[in-house]
Amino acid sequence: MKRIILIVLTFSTLSVLGQQDPQFTQNFANKLYNNPGFAGMNGAICATVIGRQQWLGFDGSPQTGLVSVHAPIKLPVDVNFINLGVGFTAANDVIGPLNTNVFKLAISNRFTFNAGTLSIGLGIGTLGAVIDGSNFLTPDGEDATTGVITDPNLAPDAGAGKAYGFDFDMGAYFRSASNKIFVGASMMHLTQSELQGNEVNGQSNDYKIESHLYVMGGYRIDNLVPDWEFVPSVFLKTEFSTTQFDFNARAIYKDMVWGGVSYRIQDAVSPMAGYKHDFGKPGVLKIGASYDLNTSKLRSFNSGTVEVFLNYCFTITPKPKITIHKNPRWL
Repeated sequence: MKRIILIVLTFSTLSVLGQQDPQFTQNFANKLYNNPGFAGMNGAICATVIGRQQWLGFDGSPQTGLVSVHAPIKLPVDVNFINLGVGFTAANDVIGPLNTNVFKLAISNRFTFNAGTLSIGLGIGTLGAVIDGSNFLTPDGEDATTGVITDPNLAPDAGAGKAYGFDFDMGAYFRSASNKIFVGASMMHLTQSELQGNEVNGQSNDYKIESHLYVMGGYRIDNLVPDWEFVPSVFLKTEFSTTQFDFNARAIYKDMVWGGVSYRIQDAVSPMAGYKHDFGKPGVLKIGASYDLNTSKLRSFNSGTVEVFLNYCFTITPKPKITIHKNPRWL
């Protein structure tokens, strides 16, 4: 039964492939993926790895992996209003027979004012999707590659579908001078490319990528209880036909340990926890985990969703330039 439901979900995904960006719970640890304007905002070289296993116990459920790196760029000559940042993201999302890969390069420029820092960025990249028909099962449970299939859309040739397209994004991110307020907004998939797939039974397997709007914002409260900080935040995602809201709250103790909860409307409640260790000059390590408990009808078919991340940031201090002065007395 679970696998049959997955087939239905997969074909629903194929018809709106561009609207199905990978979903994450700990979006505070993954801002670059949804906003190229975040590149270089940490003032350090930062690498993040995220793994997500959705709907535990559900055969062929979504599995997502992501790696990202971003850093500021130091130009040889200081130029007013040019403070560049670069970033790279690679992500893989698998749900049943559908395998999606994303590769993106981001470049941003930061502007510093009395109120804070505003970064505006552009992202370019590629999207690719592969459909593996060998993973299909017919409703009676037979392997679609060996059983008798009357629906041509379930034929093994459906797995020949490989589609690729160009992608373009824009985003802006603001952090206040007090480091208490952050706001970000981005438009992803502006090109609305069509992924060109192979023809199956005379029908084209082309899928249009719909534009997505992402909005995030939060506030850090650090004056209520000694040694504690509270960070409420909101995350919005829409492709203008459906909208997803995430409301988050984290409590951070001595800038080292945190716990919190996220609520995704009509979908899941997610407790989360994490740890930060400052090694000093070598850098700062953060690890975190969340567990989604479904509140939708899918809760009857799975045991929740697990997501973990690891983030490491460090700076490279240039060696001081050595200048040799000659003593004129020895000339």
